[in-house]
Amino acid sequence: MKYQNKNIFLKAIFFTIIFFYSISIFAQNEDNYAGARSSGMGKAGVTLSDIWAVFNNPAGTSDINGYAVGAFYENRFLMKETGYAALAFSCPLFSGNINFGATYFGYSLFSQNKIALGYSQQLFRNFSMGLQINYFSTRQGEYYGNFNGLTFDLGFLYKPIEGLSLGGYVFNPINVGYFENSKIKMPLALKFGISYLFSKKLLLAVETGKAINGYIPIFKTGIEYTLRNIFVFRGGFSVKPVEFSAGFGYKNEHLHVDIAYSYHQILGSTPKLSVSYEF
Repeated sequence: MKYQNKNIFLKAIFFTIIFFYSISIFAQNEDNYAGARSSGMGKAGVTLSDIWAVFNNPAGTSDINGYAVGAFYENRFLMKETGYAALAFSCPLFSGNINFGATYFGYSLFSQNKIALGYSQQLFRNFSMGLQINYFSTRQGEYYGNFNGLTFDLGFLYKPIEGLSLGGYVFNPINVGYFENSKIKMPLALKFGISYLFSKKLLLAVETGKAINGYIPIFKTGIEYTLRNIFVFRGGFSVKPVEFSAGFGYKNEHLHVDIAYSYHQILGSTPKLSVSYEF
């Protein structure tokens, strides 16, 4: 009986460490990324043009023709209390695209929500920009208080030659804080990435970044290989912290289904799933 009680106690300590460590990382994450496609490529998504650009780089939605909607979920570190979900929508408006996104992280005693509304447009032949307004809400248990904040992000996507893409993204560029306490700042983050598409089958993406008051891997890279224009295989990793990832996808003219798996050097495994549809 003593051995069993000790085992339960050690499990409780282990769960508490993992849970609060994951909350500290998420709370300082700069952009609440989404999409199993970029997740399978080490989260190197700043140059990708898909519905998940709503979160990864709003300029990327300028390449979407028509309406697009997507749903994403990851079971972070295999614990339901640290689940993360996202919804995205994009549609044409004037000469560009209007975008909407929402995310949810946590459980009843601690949760974080984001609502985003943005617009992207191709300004020149090979150059696009996107601007997005973000509202954040943090809900905590009794006595800890809640936080709310409003900020914006912007990004660009440049394609100088066929197959080559350069992307840049800045989150919270004016370094604003929360309404309840302006001294508590939301992260200010910069990301820059480059990708190249080889023979329309193999995509290589490399990305770097820097954050103030927050967390962002200093290096990410991933590859994507498309077989028969239907099946997609992915792999990648990031540094600081070290995290390995892999993924698989199915796509046709309208439907994209992607799964991904990542392994964190300290916290363990995270499975991910996203589904998107373009009308």
